Amino acid sequence: MENEMIKVKLYNTLTKAVEDFAPMKAGQVGMYVCGPTVYDKSHIGHARTYIFFDFLRRYLEFKGNSVKLIINLTDIDDRIINRLQKNEAEFPTWQVVKDVFSRDYFSTMAQLRIKPPFTFPQVTDHMQEVISMVQTLIDGKFAYEAGDGIYFDVNKFSDYGKLSGRADTSHAQARVDENENKRSQQDFALWKFHKPGEPFWHAPFGAGRPGWHIECSAMARTYLGPTFDIHGGGADLVFPHHENEIAQSESANGAPFARFWVHTAFLTIDQTKMSKSLGNFVTIQDMLTKYPPELVRYYLLSAHYRTPLDFSWEKLDAARLQWDKLVRAWYETIQKTESKVHGRTDSVEAIESARKDLMTALDNDLSTPEAYAVIHRVVGMVAQGDLNAVSLKTARQFFETVDDIFAILPPPNWTKREEKLARMLAELREYFRRGKEFNISDEVREHLRKEGVELDDSKEGSKIRFV
Repeated sequence: MENEMIKVKLYNTLTKAVEDFAPMKAGQVGMYVCGPTVYDKSHIGHARTYIFFDFLRRYLEFKGNSVKLIINLTDIDDRIINRLQKNEAEFPTWQVVKDVFSRDYFSTMAQLRIKPPFTFPQVTDHMQEVISMVQTLIDGKFAYEAGDGIYFDVNKFSDYGKLSGRADTSHAQARVDENENKRSQQDFALWKFHKPGEPFWHAPFGAGRPGWHIECSAMARTYLGPTFDIHGGGADLVFPHHENEIAQSESANGAPFARFWVHTAFLTIDQTKMSKSLGNFVTIQDMLTKYPPELVRYYLLSAHYRTPLDFSWEKLDAARLQWDKLVRAWYETIQKTESKVHGRTDSVEAIESARKDLMTALDNDLSTPEAYAVIHRVVGMVAQGDLNAVSLKTARQFFETVDDIFAILPPPNWTKREEKLARMLAELREYFRRGKEFNISDEVREHLRKEGVELDDSKEGSKIRFV
C-alpha cells in the first residue's frame, strides 16, 4: 500500500474539466457505479466499464484511501418483464430471470478479478427507500400523477441538463417514458402504476413499481448519503439516466448529489455498435473461454477510459503479444529472485525512475497508454537478461505494484518442486547437448516445452522460463 501525497486528477463530466480529486473525508472515498439490469448475459461493453472502475478503485486504495464502492443491480425493470414474456418456457417468473442473470454477472466479475464492492444492493430489497424518496418529491411539488404513474416535473429543477448539456429527452435512445398526459415530454417516470400480469409493490400513491432512474438515487442515498465523492458508469448513461438522477436526488435531498461524475467511453465491434440483431454481440464468457482474464483486463484498459475502444479478435490477439512479453518478464523476476540467479547490470535507478513515471501517468486522469509505455520500459530491461540481484528485486516489486493496481498479471503457475524438477531436467539436457547427443537433448527440450517450460541457451548454460 502506498500513501502518495500528489492528488489524482480526474475528468469530471459535470464540469467538463480535469480536476484534482480529493475525497470529502480525508482517506475515505464514497463511490457509486451503476450496475447491470439483469435480463441478459453481461457483454464486453459492460466488462470495459466494470474493469475500469475496479482499476480506479484499486488505484485510489493504492494511494492510501479506503473506498466504499456501491454497485447496484437493477432487478425489476421493463426489460426483465419483456424477457419473461418472450421466454416464458425458459423463465417461469420474473424472479427466475433476474436470478439467472445475476449469477452470470457475479461469476464473470469474479473471473475478471474485480474486487467485491461494499455491497451489491438490489432494487427489490430497497423498495421502501424508493417509495420514501418518491413521496418526498410529491410532497415538495416536484412530482405529479399523470395517468399511468408518478412523474418528475423537469421544469421544477432549474439546473436540468447541467451534466449532459442537453435537456430534451424526446430523442434519447434509452427508456424514455411516453405518455400524452405528461406536463412536458421531458418529464420522466418515478413510479409506474400496476398493470395486470406485472409485479407490483404497495405505496401511498398507488400500487406499482419504480421507474428506472429513481432506483439509483434511492440506493446511493441509503449507502453513501445525499452527497458523495464519485458517481460512475458508461457514457451511454450520461443522458438521460444520470441527468435524471441529479434532478430527482438534489430536489429530494436539498443538497448536491455526486461531486465527480466519471464515465467510460463506448466500445464498438469492428467499428460498429454491438447489437444482437447484427450478430456481433460478444459476451464476457465468450472472451473468457478463449483468453485469460488478465489479458482481457490488459486489453480493455489499454485505451484511455475516455477514448472509444474498437474491439476485434485480431486486436485482442495483437494485444496478447505485448501482454506475453510482460508476463514473461514478470515470471523471470520471480524465478531469478527466488533461485538467486542474476547478472551484473545495475538498473535500480532506471526502474525507480520508471515507477515515478508510472505514478505520474496514473495521477494524470489515469492515462493507461502512458502507463503501459512505462511498464514496457521495465519489461525491456528485464528482457536484456543481465540484471543484478538488487535490480531484479526492484523489478519484481515494480511488477507487483502494477498487478496491485491493474490486476493484469497471472499468478505464478508453478510450485517450487516443479521448478526444481525443471532445473534438474534442464541440467540433464545441457549434459547431453555438450556431449553432442542432440537427439536426446532436443527430446528433453520438447517435453519441457509441452509442460510450459522454455529453455534459453547461453554460454553459461540453459536457463528455464515458465510460460
